[in-house]
Amino acid sequence: MEQHIQHTIHIGTAEIAISDIEPDTPRAIIVAEDNLSVSRAKIIKKVETDKYITILSPDPEATFQSIREQFVAVQAAGGVVTNERGELLMIRLRERWDLPKGHIEAGESSSSAAIREVREETGIDAEIIGKEPLITTWHAYDTYGRWELKSTIWWAMRATTEQTAAQAEEGITEALWCDAELVERNLEDSYHTIKKVVAALAHKQIRKML
Repeated sequence: MEQHIQHTIHIGTAEIAISDIEPDTPRAIIVAEDNLSVSRAKIIKKVETDKYITILSPDPEATFQSIREQFVAVQAAGGVVTNERGELLMIRLRERWDLPKGHIEAGESSSSAAIREVREETGIDAEIIGKEPLITTWHAYDTYGRWELKSTIWWAMRATTEQTAAQAEEGITEALWCDAELVERNLEDSYHTIKKVVAALAHKQIRKML
C-alpha cells in the first residue's frame, strides 16, 4: 500500500493534518492553493470554528514547508523516560500532565538537550534508547505576541536513577513515576501532542514484542 506523506500541527486544542488524501473521518477541509501554500491567517481563522482540520495538497511536504516559513521557528527536545518496572515519568505543569522537555541550546544536540531537560525538570538521570528519535511533534502558539512554531524532538530514554525532584521554579509541581493505569488517567488531563508521544512509545514497545 502506498504511504502518503502527512504532517500534523497542533494549535491549542486543534489538530491540523496535511495530507494528499481525503480523511476517512469527518474533518474540516482546506485545499492548498495552486502554489501549494496556505496562509497562516486562513489556518488561524479555521481553528476558531473547527478542531479537526485537514489541508489537502498534492505535495504535503511542500505545503508543510510553506506553512513553516510563516512562523518563527523554535526547537525543543523532550524525554520519554521509563524505568525498569515499565513506569513512565510524567510531570505536572501548569495544572496539566506533561512530559519533560525544553528548548535546545546553541550548539546542543537534541538528544543532549533531552537528557539535560529530564535532569533539570525531574531530577532523573537517564540514557537514550535507540539511534533515532521516537517522534517529532509540532505546536504553534501566539503566547509572546508573535506566532511561533515549535518542533519538539522526543527521545525514548531509560532511567538510571529513581528519586524524582520536581523543578518548582519552572512551575512543575510533581514529577511522578506512573504505571499504565495512571498514565491513561493522566492523559485525560493532558495535551494532544503528549497523547501522540505516549501512543508512539506504546507502538514502539508493541513492535519490539513482535
